[in-house]
Amino acid sequence: MGELLVGAAYLVAGIVGWAVQPRYRAGPLLVGVGSLWLLAKLGPTVPVVSGAWAAVLGHWLITFPTGRAETAARRAGVGVVYGALLVAAFVPLAGLAVGGAAVIAVQAVRWRGSAAARRRVFNPVTLTGLVAVVVVLGLKPVAATQPLAGVLLLVALGLVPVGHLAGLLHRRVAVADLVVRLGDVPADGIEAGLAATLRDPTLRVGYWAAGRYVDLGGRVVDVPEGRATRVDRAGERLAVLVHDPLLFEEPELIEAACAAAGLALWNERLAAELRLRIRQAGEATEAERRRIERDLHDGVQQRLLSIPMTLSLAEASRDPAPLIREARHTLLAVLGDLRALTQGIHPPMLTERGLAGAVGELAALSPVPVRVTARVGDLPPEVETVAYYVVAEGLANVRKHAGATEAAVRVEAADGVLSVEIRDDGVGGADPSRGTGLRGLADRVAVCGGTFHVDGRAGTVVRAVLPCG
Repeated sequence: MGELLVGAAYLVAGIVGWAVQPRYRAGPLLVGVGSLWLLAKLGPTVPVVSGAWAAVLGHWLITFPTGRAETAARRAGVGVVYGALLVAAFVPLAGLAVGGAAVIAVQAVRWRGSAAARRRVFNPVTLTGLVAVVVVLGLKPVAATQPLAGVLLLVALGLVPVGHLAGLLHRRVAVADLVVRLGDVPADGIEAGLAATLRDPTLRVGYWAAGRYVDLGGRVVDVPEGRATRVDRAGERLAVLVHDPLLFEEPELIEAACAAAGLALWNERLAAELRLRIRQAGEATEAERRRIERDLHDGVQQRLLSIPMTLSLAEASRDPAPLIREARHTLLAVLGDLRALTQGIHPPMLTERGLAGAVGELAALSPVPVRVTARVGDLPPEVETVAYYVVAEGLANVRKHAGATEAAVRVEAADGVLSVEIRDDGVGGADPSRGTGLRGLADRVAVCGGTFHVDGRAGTVVRAVLPCG
């Protein structure tokens, strides 16, 4: 009677697991354990068939909770337990010892590789499974002659499906608890709430902003391969969770987390994007300050210092006219430098001619023939300024690096955005990460909430999209 109850317990636990987690193979494996157990106890004695339930049970324990052998260690463990089945056909106790040792070894590897906070997830199954393996290894040789040993053996094996059902209940409670916890965003942010609920203290959240993942402070988040889950909302990239790889074995928890935290992640993403823009604005401002300081020091300051020296020489000279002329020419050159410097801060052409006229002037000054298409209308001043610098830097790169025979500039406003594109037929190979000019443009565009892209595969295409609202 006890043997029938054990077989029935495996069947029930397998069917429940199959229904609750249809994507997993753990349920079908447990059904297989129950079926093979009942066949071994009620059917004819066939050496390999009689011990097949133990091999399938070992397979289930090694690959829990997904039923898939995703690592080399698990694949090797599964291979050993089925190989032990053949050994058991000739030397039963030896086959049992080999299979049991493989299960214990793989579980030990998994236990050591798990984060301390995540080990509790495996307890219901791991503990009952390991207890069952140890009891079987210890009592199987004497179970036929010692009734108490046989009873303990059945109890230990019967606790395994009970542990599985307890684990299913634990995960259901965890999902419900996750939804409740994430209903209100914790004071220290959604990241802390997710880390606590998923029991992964290493969890980090990155928010998609300006073509990269950043944290709430606007700092770039590293997204390692095989340790991240992307979160989308309404078909748009929203965030990424960087977490313990073991969470991939419980996708329902991750899915519930993403669903429950979707709105909170969206709100925090806006905050992260704002902080990123502030950070980029600060970096762009600092870079501009350094450029102005350098230009003043290297050009204007040196020439201004030379004027009083020239005038002093003129005072002491019998023929001061040449020196006065030199001082006048130096002063005019300083005025030219200052005019060029102020144009770098805000181009006067934009005020005088508008964006379309300023772009046409830039194209006319280019030594490379440039075709211009400009349909812009009225635009915010900051958008015009950024667009002007995108075109200016793009055409400067065409002149300096592209080796192109022609280029095309397209500046068009439509549907609340301004699209700017500079295209040439040159050698290509442009990369914003290798130069300060394009990288500075990317920061300028990002500060305005736009997107910036460079394609250097066939010629070079510099493209910026700026919101006009």
